Amino acid sequence: MNKKDNLLFVGFMGCGKSTIAKAYAKKYDKFFLDTDELIKQKFDLEIHKIFSLYGEDFFRNEEKKLIYFLKNLKNASIASGGGFIKHKKIKKIGTIVYLKSSFDYILNRLDETQILSRPLLSNLANAKILFDQRIQKYEKKADFIIDIEDKSIDQIITQIKKEVK
Repeated sequence: MNKKDNLLFVGFMGCGKSTIAKAYAKKYDKFFLDTDELIKQKFDLEIHKIFSLYGEDFFRNEEKKLIYFLKNLKNASIASGGGFIKHKKIKKIGTIVYLKSSFDYILNRLDETQILSRPLLSNLANAKILFDQRIQKYEKKADFIIDIEDKSIDQIITQIKKEVK
């Protein structure tokens, strides 16, 4: 386990990073943070509003700033946004856990409101292309991969705990 004892959850938008990171934090006495939530709080705006007002590059730059904050933390369970994987220095934050699932599984998990709140899911054909492009990045940067399909939250966090020991 990383000396900082942090877990950084990565995976495509809608795969359950926030849900799993929060459950893991609660069960194993860690602090829970969500990179998207931190950015939303900073601007008091929803992510789709930040994208429409300032653009994706602006949002990615805010994520980059967060890396410098997060790498100084200890004992945290951190949910990242789906595109957080693009940043070079995320390994400095802690152990990277890739929550893996198929594109269709993610779409089936989300309701219409959840899909509409994610700007990059507004065009499903483009979202599928993005999904396919990001898979390699997730797999390359992950310290380990957890297949989340058809598993309960408890099953997933128990499997993660076995991996991080």
